[in-house]
Amino acid sequence: MALSAPGSTGRGRRCVRRWVGSIPCSFRKEPSVDELQSVRELFGEPAPPSPRVVSQARRRATGGGRRRLPRTRWMVSGVGVGLAAAATAVALVAVDGSAGHGPARSGGAPESARRVLLAAADSSARMPGPAGAPGTSGRQSAFWFTQVRNGERTQVAGKGGAYVVEELSETRDWTNAHGPRRTEAQTKAGRGGTTTHYWAGRRLGARPAEARDQAAWKRDGSPSRWHVGKRDLNTETTAWQVHQEETAFNASFPDGSLEQVGRLPADPDGLRRYLLAHPNANMRNRQDWETDSQYLLNTVGRMLVVEPVSAQVRAAAYRLLAALPDARSAGRVTDPLGRSGVQVSVEGPGPKPGFAPGPGPTPERLESGIVFDPSTGRLLATLNISTGGRSSLPKGALLGWSAVVRTGWVDRAPANATKLPG
Repeated sequence: MALSAPGSTGRGRRCVRRWVGSIPCSFRKEPSVDELQSVRELFGEPAPPSPRVVSQARRRATGGGRRRLPRTRWMVSGVGVGLAAAATAVALVAVDGSAGHGPARSGGAPESARRVLLAAADSSARMPGPAGAPGTSGRQSAFWFTQVRNGERTQVAGKGGAYVVEELSETRDWTNAHGPRRTEAQTKAGRGGTTTHYWAGRRLGARPAEARDQAAWKRDGSPSRWHVGKRDLNTETTAWQVHQEETAFNASFPDGSLEQVGRLPADPDGLRRYLLAHPNANMRNRQDWETDSQYLLNTVGRMLVVEPVSAQVRAAAYRLLAALPDARSAGRVTDPLGRSGVQVSVEGPGPKPGFAPGPGPTPERLESGIVFDPSTGRLLATLNISTGGRSSLPKGALLGWSAVVRTGWVDRAPANATKLPG
């Protein structure tokens, strides 16, 4: 995926900051000024914000920077600028693994998507939600923490033929559990309170994607840099860069405050109606080319990670997906971090030609997928898969992915965060 270095300005920085699921940031369109202005007029004109804040608000109003495979898109918020020391984990779920090239088929005839999704729903209903989350007991910490690894694949031209390079990055987000309760309109208009956000990103460099690509890379002279379109890829890595910003244009979670997340519908029909009725909720931003199935799969894939929803809502989310008529199961696979799970995906239209700049032609159609563990209901990764057509990669090839490394409650914000002007 086309990422700017952590801490840089513009759309790329937002993409580093927020994992969002299954749409690469290079596919996103810029919001119009009129959309933001019309909402502001409903509430009266607040004091003029700085140009930087206006730019941030425009991106957030349409979900820019939250949604990636990518889509995912993740989130960050925090309270208390003076919180010190490194983030102390409380009940973190670690699901790390070595960065692989997946997903790889694990063999065996795949079960139907409906069957495996209903199994995940039943498991989710039996598994307790995160301690302190809505509908659970136990101490609630200050921040909901997520760490996600992202990969985007690009075909490059080599001396001995073309091969695929995978660009890797990683994000961490601290979402404020005590953010203000605001309506969608208030959030987009920058009214109803402010939130302190903490986020971190690092680059893990680019590399040949699979064994056959590594062989082609060696025949190409083992380069450490590649030029693809208007982009330059390289093998360089960066240290974690931690940032802090105060903003009135972002809610704590995509669906608002923790209290609002606790009121999400806990039945599949109600949850489906809610998600379809809120396509432009804070950092959600449904694309105009997405079918209902694409949008719901991508949104649920993100929600199950970035929001500490109750066991009942998680079960409803999987049952919602089980009812999608075009959901297909690929059976057991190995996700990009080497973990075993089941892949379910839907296929639909891709971005229109010329929709946004990117490393290659935009795909005519796009397969969006999730990988999850049916025995626990835990979501492991989201995927973008080529369906051929205009894509430079063949049908069935992995275009990009986001894999969950850790989620859970933490007590403190990160230390030594660089405060961004706002």
